[in-house]
Amino acid sequence: MNKVIRTFFSVNKKVVFLISFLLFILVFPVTAADLDLDQPEYHSFELENGLEFMVFPDHSIPSIKYSTYYNVGSIDEKEGQTGISHFLEHLMFMGTKNLPEGEIDNLITSVGGQLNAATFYDFTFYYHQVPAAALELAAALESDRMRNLTFDQQKVNREREVIKQERRMRVDNNIFSKGFEEIKAYAYPDTYLEHGIIGWMEDISNITTAELKEHYQSYYSPNNALVVVSGDVKVEAVKKMAQKYYADFKPAAIKRKDFKFPKEESEKVYTLNLKTNLPYAFQLYQIPAGDQLELTAVEIFLDILANNQSSRLKEKLQKKEELILASAATINTLRKESFAAIYFIPSNPDLVETAQQAFDRELKLIFEEGITEQEFKIVKKQYQKSLIFSQKNIDSTAETYAINKIRFNKPELLQQKIEYMNNLTKEDVVQIAEKYFKKNQRTRGYILPEAKGGAQQ
Repeated sequence: MNKVIRTFFSVNKKVVFLISFLLFILVFPVTAADLDLDQPEYHSFELENGLEFMVFPDHSIPSIKYSTYYNVGSIDEKEGQTGISHFLEHLMFMGTKNLPEGEIDNLITSVGGQLNAATFYDFTFYYHQVPAAALELAAALESDRMRNLTFDQQKVNREREVIKQERRMRVDNNIFSKGFEEIKAYAYPDTYLEHGIIGWMEDISNITTAELKEHYQSYYSPNNALVVVSGDVKVEAVKKMAQKYYADFKPAAIKRKDFKFPKEESEKVYTLNLKTNLPYAFQLYQIPAGDQLELTAVEIFLDILANNQSSRLKEKLQKKEELILASAATINTLRKESFAAIYFIPSNPDLVETAQQAFDRELKLIFEEGITEQEFKIVKKQYQKSLIFSQKNIDSTAETYAINKIRFNKPELLQQKIEYMNNLTKEDVVQIAEKYFKKNQRTRGYILPEAKGGAQQ
């Protein structure tokens, strides 16, 4: 296997492709009527070692996206090893037994391509965007990284400092992120959501090279991965590359943490003081795993409540009563139970309690009086548009199907969501929201100014 890879690299290093292409986005008119998206043509197959492939052909542009998804993220991490999945993502660019550090980037850029990676709560993925003729290059690189990653102590320590600085910039020196991290940890102690994706600074400092190698060997195996190829490609070519570069890999025994997420029985409140002039108020609510179709109704509800420009919080609390400066809400659709977060920024520290009471009032009004037909139609139409835009090209479509596959083993979950949404009523939205957004099932968190004169963030 190693000889095949080395031979391929030595032959193809000098091959340079100059490529330019246009991405055409088709925007369809959308009404609040039923939505129907054509299912993309795709093929799937699996090797004997458990490695799964999905192929999305589109011959309109001579380009492909070669993505590898691993079914592991921050929710799978052991105590004392938070952030190890993200740490390993960094090391995947530090070289293999066949390629020195930097050579992967050099090979991809030499053909006019690009590459990147990202770690999430429940999966990690790597991708190459390259000319169609570079399919074998991408397959050779990713198969090499799946098996032959090196763990040099000096490189590990160097990258450790890079990650620590990344944490300082994104979390420790950001009032919103720092406060939210602490509030979430209070809301979900001793669960897989207690820590963030980047991990605690203490763990980043103490994770050992041996632990990183064990994490790699435990989860970066063919039976815990999904390879997705989209663009100007034929499924027969992908099958050929799969056999050539992955077929002799051995599966691993995947051992996952025992997921425990206790149901909230009473409201919790957490306050912290930081150097800021602006107060922040958070509301965290537990929600089920992301393949539950009810979450479509939850997303529409949150848009009506906080996200839409004509939402209840923006129209009443922000514009009319001037109690808040902004509001927003989001949900995390993980393969296991997760949370929805709503936040608003009170206009000044003296209005925090008044703003909270006004928020609770608006929530109660929705549950008692419902939402209007106009609110529902506006948000439903916007939600339909967002689904269409998310499928603007074959790469984004392939990504949607791949994430639903790696998370839930439901690649066509989007179609199920569309069918569910088409039959959704405004009464359904209120009924489902009332089930999840109860006071006794939430954690309220506040970031308050430490002292007057603090730096505004």
